[in-house]
Amino acid sequence: MKLLHGYFDTMLLKDLVEHYKMSNISVVRYFVKRIMANLTKPTSINAIYKDIKSQGLKVGKDDLYLWANYICDIFMFVRISKYDRSLIKEQKSLDKYYCIDNGIRGTVLLPQSNDNRKNLENTVFIQLNRAKLPSDKISYYQSNGECDFVLQRNDAVVQLIQVTWDISDENTREREIDGILEASTATGCANLLIITKDEETVIVRKSKQIGVVPAWKWLLQNKSI
Repeated sequence: MKLLHGYFDTMLLKDLVEHYKMSNISVVRYFVKRIMANLTKPTSINAIYKDIKSQGLKVGKDDLYLWANYICDIFMFVRISKYDRSLIKEQKSLDKYYCIDNGIRGTVLLPQSNDNRKNLENTVFIQLNRAKLPSDKISYYQSNGECDFVLQRNDAVVQLIQVTWDISDENTREREIDGILEASTATGCANLLIITKDEETVIVRKSKQIGVVPAWKWLLQNKSI
């Protein structure tokens, strides 16, 4: 664990700072940690900017937007946008960030109560991103409900995926189902999947079938979207 933490500080951050000639490594480190902490959630760079300013640290808002580009350019993170039929609205939406390695994130941050779910969703994204074709696009859906991944091939939405550690809790189960059904209505896609730690079943709701599959099985089977 200490070795990975040292790798983050001495290698990844050093490469980032030196390659882009960035100053104030402590602020860069904090910025990257904030992105890591907000993994799998829509992330507001403006909110991070206000947080940094409130601590009396000096950084320009435009610099943070540049840094967000940099951490993706060096493949420390991959980001996805919110699904919207309007390209203008999509470009104005908050991005979600996914880390290239759960282990690095785990050593940089203190353990959190929802790490299992975040790590699982991050793992699913890494596999989706690895398997996608040049014509494929991955985004997320958010309106009244949420759906973790909207998978597009060319202009067609070909699959919707929710990721959750466990759906044994009724409230969690209904939230995940409601989110994917809402996304299905909005996108016209009926290929619906919920990936969990170990549950496998089929849920029928509103005349639609939702497959539920364990992550290990999905990872073995998934080659492309």
